[in-house]
Amino acid sequence: MAVLFVVAAVAALSGKELTTVAKVAKPDVTGVTDSSITLRWREVRGADSYRVYFAEASGNTTQRITASHCEAVLGGLSQASVYKIYVTACKTHFGKTVESKSYTPVTAVTLPSQQNVVAAASADVGQLTVEWEENRAADGYRIEYVQGGETNSVELTSSETVDYTISDLKTGTPCSVRVCSYVAKDERELCGKWSDYSSAVIQKLPELSRTIDPKKPMVALTFDDGPGYNKSSDKILDTLQKYKAHATFFMVGKNAADHPKNLKRKVALGCELGNHTMFHDHYGKSVTPGDIRKCSEAIYDATGQYPTAFRSPGGATTDTIKKECKTESMPLYYWSLDTLDWRDRDADTVYNRVMKKVKDGDIILMHEIYDSTADAVARLVPALQKEGYQLVTCEELMLAKTKKAPVPGRQYTRARAKH
Repeated sequence: MAVLFVVAAVAALSGKELTTVAKVAKPDVTGVTDSSITLRWREVRGADSYRVYFAEASGNTTQRITASHCEAVLGGLSQASVYKIYVTACKTHFGKTVESKSYTPVTAVTLPSQQNVVAAASADVGQLTVEWEENRAADGYRIEYVQGGETNSVELTSSETVDYTISDLKTGTPCSVRVCSYVAKDERELCGKWSDYSSAVIQKLPELSRTIDPKKPMVALTFDDGPGYNKSSDKILDTLQKYKAHATFFMVGKNAADHPKNLKRKVALGCELGNHTMFHDHYGKSVTPGDIRKCSEAIYDATGQYPTAFRSPGGATTDTIKKECKTESMPLYYWSLDTLDWRDRDADTVYNRVMKKVKDGDIILMHEIYDSTADAVARLVPALQKEGYQLVTCEELMLAKTKKAPVPGRQYTRARAKH
């Protein structure tokens, strides 16, 4: 009888213990990353484990993990997000577990993800443009740039902004830039991990290789598809040489490879070498980076110089084309005056079309593979010069008229004077 009384008393005492586990004091957030939160709390006497409950403030799903010590790492979390968290103490006795009835919640914010700087390139003179991937969960971005040992920073308060141009930089000197995103919570800004530095040499305004008066009218004669397999290319160069005029030639890589002497003569005459893809057999979306690279290599093999300009076959341009041209440091050029020489094949028609429509700053489209075009050029060059036009390359046109270097990857149609 006495034994039964003792057993009953122990059972009663055990039941009481199972209902009186003390609560956990407010846990401390000791670390956060873009995907984890680390917590610590005071030990609860008598507890043999703990349960950590957490949920994203904007969601409805609560998760739970069990910890045997007074610390836990919550992983696999969303970046730049607010989490509500609480911890309970647990005690297991005779196979039954109870946990503390009350708790003190805490909130924590994960950091934004590390930014990936996708481009940092010199744009206009004295400027650097940095681009990065958008982080919609962030509240803004911080930019830090270093030049000549001096560090400066900029804060952007919109997560939709994905590029920024830094101005008034020293030309000819490298500048390094990095970006991080931040979230603003409780009057604090929590910054994510900085991107790696990306560097670029700040572009100087290239010096014109010859005397060009920006106050006087000028046009850029441009020729596609060459060099020709007939005498037309050489005839055009004869005219340019005679009148000390200059032009830009957008050449097909295969033709350039077959006529290295023609290309070397263009260089000697101060003309600009342009890329028109390797075979001129792809248009628009069909043009690949390889089509462009192979042409550049062919021109380099023939002259020891890479092309400094690009024009798409047919004029159709895509983001893929622009990206490759940016990589190869080539601006793109469309045209503002189309001679339609490929269609008419008549020197008089081409001549009259130019002389009736030409305007200061025009980029004029022709092709160096037609004898009729060569005959028209023989008349056009002296006639344009007589009317006061300077005949320059595309790069010279942009430099003289806009007072800025043409930007790789950007397409130009004409140049108008900057006042």
